[in-house]
Amino acid sequence: MNKTLLLLTFLLANFGLRAQESFTISGTLSNAKGEKLESATVFIGNSQIATVSDKDGVFRISGLSPGTYQLIVNLLSYAPAKQEVTIKESSEAVNLVLKEKGIALKGVAIGDESKRKNFLKTFNKYFLGESENAKGCVLMNPDVLDFSTNKALMQATADDFLIVENNKLGYRIKYLLRNFQYNSAGDVTTYDGEAFFEPLKGTEAQKKEWKVNRDKTYKGSLMHYLRALYTNTTREEGFLTYAVTNQLFPMVADPNPVSTIQLITRVDSNFIVVKYPKRLYTVYDPKKASEELRLAKGQKIIEYLDKTGSVLMIKAEIDAKGRYSENQNILMQGFWSKLRIGDQLPFEYEPKEGG
Repeated sequence: MNKTLLLLTFLLANFGLRAQESFTISGTLSNAKGEKLESATVFIGNSQIATVSDKDGVFRISGLSPGTYQLIVNLLSYAPAKQEVTIKESSEAVNLVLKEKGIALKGVAIGDESKRKNFLKTFNKYFLGESENAKGCVLMNPDVLDFSTNKALMQATADDFLIVENNKLGYRIKYLLRNFQYNSAGDVTTYDGEAFFEPLKGTEAQKKEWKVNRDKTYKGSLMHYLRALYTNTTREEGFLTYAVTNQLFPMVADPNPVSTIQLITRVDSNFIVVKYPKRLYTVYDPKKASEELRLAKGQKIIEYLDKTGSVLMIKAEIDAKGRYSENQNILMQGFWSKLRIGDQLPFEYEPKEGG
């Protein structure tokens, strides 16, 4: 073996090791008095990754690939803490000071029990969703929810994790709810929080069903689309993306699909930036995407946002798992915007592995 070949072999071997390298987020938790906080739950938002701080307030989460992570800390008597952490080429240290909660008075009960049942029904509809997956979800601890109203606005808060069992996808979801609002006047829902996923135990038949349902849920999802953008394979994976040319509905789009190369700029081997000056209309249709689509000159696509179509405005840095910073802009209308907790998958999900 000559020296050149030996050097090349060495470089390739080191590149392979580098590609497989994993990183750690670690740190210490304390309060305003400097006291170390033990037994705090520390988890990565929308994942299956969690740990607990030790007697010295130290936590450690290992085995992480480069990407953007939402680090969440929850401990009884303290306000939840959240820190965005971006891993690029090295592990990260995060030391957090938790704020003590004030003594919260329980809200005054609104009306009778029948009203609370109606509030729960509304909450389940707009928090869990209305899809087939959502129909398989059960909120196990509704008693942690407090409701309040102001004219057409209904608000919900929770003083502990919401526990949701998704019997369609095979996950127990612990959701740390920050706020939930539903405005019946405009039929507008907003909510904010972080989820932690635990696989449910089941029979072999159930596991097989969950694998099928997870795959079906993933295909055509925003997670799927962002990952396809990262690999520059949106068309191959069944997505068609069009530039929207007007501001009102019905929506008018350029007849020919936008090439993914127009949307992405590669930052490095771990991140891409996705941005486009116009709104995008995206449809998941593998059959059409596999065809060479060309319309006659002057012909327009006019859509009324069908069941699988989504309008997207995007300017964000994205990693291989489809994660992005919360400070960046991804605005949605249509199919993706209607999906709720019942259709959510953890970022660890990989179609080939079934979750």
